[in-house]
Amino acid sequence: MITKKVKDHIVNQTPTCGIVRGILNRADYEGVNIAEAINIEPTKAHFHRTFDEIYFVLDGELQLRFHDPHNGRTWDEVLRANELCVITKGVHHVVINASSPNRLCVITVPHFDGTDETPSNVL
Repeated sequence: MITKKVKDHIVNQTPTCGIVRGILNRADYEGVNIAEAINIEPTKAHFHRTFDEIYFVLDGELQLRFHDPHNGRTWDEVLRANELCVITKGVHHVVINASSPNRLCVITVPHFDGTDETPSNVL
């Protein structure tokens, strides 16, 4: 069993994602990472080659843009509190607008290792 209390979170301030609280990481549990982004701002377009990413909006609203290179489709989605999307590996994505305040739970499956964030050349 794993229990993670607020005091156990690893807190980082990032330039585009605001405050990110690392809740569960590879050292805790091999198969998944869980983090909370607080007051995320527009991000740089990117994609991941080795993991899927789940965005679950806890509070606020995010507007995202996606591009799927497998079918050439590009589209926007708005996610509000209690809504989620699964961004499968290889799908390019970017937060293009965010309400203030906002909170986003980010889950990566398998774990995020810190090296797999490839800039997008299509968004």
